[in-house]
Amino acid sequence: MQTPRTEIEQLRDRYEARLEGLPGPGQQIVGVASNTVPWEVVSAAGFTPVLLSSRRAPAPLAEPYMEEGFDGRTRAVFDHLLSGDWNFLRTVVIPRTSEQEHKLFLYLSEVARQEPARKLPQVLLFNLLHTRSPEARAYGLARTRDLLQTLGGASDERLLQTIAEGNAARNAVRSLLKLRTDRLSGADAMTLIGAFYFMDRAEYARLAGAAAKAISLRRPISGPRIMIKGSILDHPHLHRAIERHGALVAAEDDWWGSRAAGNDISTEGDPIEAIFLKYYEDAPSPRVFPAALADEWFHATVPDVHGVIFYLPPEDDVFGWDYPRQKRALNEQGIPHMMIRDDASMGDLSPQCHDQIEDFVVRLGRE
Repeated sequence: MQTPRTEIEQLRDRYEARLEGLPGPGQQIVGVASNTVPWEVVSAAGFTPVLLSSRRAPAPLAEPYMEEGFDGRTRAVFDHLLSGDWNFLRTVVIPRTSEQEHKLFLYLSEVARQEPARKLPQVLLFNLLHTRSPEARAYGLARTRDLLQTLGGASDERLLQTIAEGNAARNAVRSLLKLRTDRLSGADAMTLIGAFYFMDRAEYARLAGAAAKAISLRRPISGPRIMIKGSILDHPHLHRAIERHGALVAAEDDWWGSRAAGNDISTEGDPIEAIFLKYYEDAPSPRVFPAALADEWFHATVPDVHGVIFYLPPEDDVFGWDYPRQKRALNEQGIPHMMIRDDASMGDLSPQCHDQIEDFVVRLGRE
């Protein structure tokens, strides 16, 4: 007889599996390209939303279509969709909150036009703009209402139910985040929090809440506290590499980690407007403008860490534009920082990079 899997193990299993093993009984799966697609809307319409994410590194089917400027995650998603691996997806919703995602929508649309025999799921663009203006706000709210209607609509009661489920899951994420001070490593946090994107939110709330209670009983861990800033990390490899040298990755300015939960969605007033405001005002996105607003979380959290590691791998063509501004701010505050240019997506950092991390962690320990 098999020993039942603990809540921590179940969350790790779901994180590792991602889209494998789907759909389950009675599930109609809608793939979402990133954190800025409103999960509550998709769920209220009767579908199971799952983040599009892959463990695959090579993406041979993307080669004839995509230029080198595309990041590995986007190329892998494109490859899966073209290969038929994800034919179980009823629909794919792609937000316009990064250049990579917008191009993913355009390229999939063009493949569908040029190759009508190729079986692809329905692809929708969720045209959410993160520029802070009355016009962008009104436009985004209208697009959120359109998305709900395109997916089949839902009652306010159903929307409120999915809001409650999402808020419970966010509360569970926050319980895990609190443990990153001295109980939960950054690598483990990325895995346990990351499961949030691949499973039912009510089930996640139950498992993550129990996992947080178990982790709170662990012996304390210590080390210089580090924030990772830069390209999106959909894996724990960089965290593991840094923590090998005795540091504790306590935060990342990234929707896969520290910013996954954010604030709850209000249960007052119009539920669709409350959902929209969450994703418009509180969801991390490369296209938040102005820059001072985009940097708010970073500057508010930096005082809680001993140093910052910027992660800008060779494929990055987005976050490097922000680096000079953020580096200057850290210099003005006397906060140590370093940059990693190696690609950590497959878990391999060069010996030279490891030496630099070691030197950085030792320096932080002395200060």
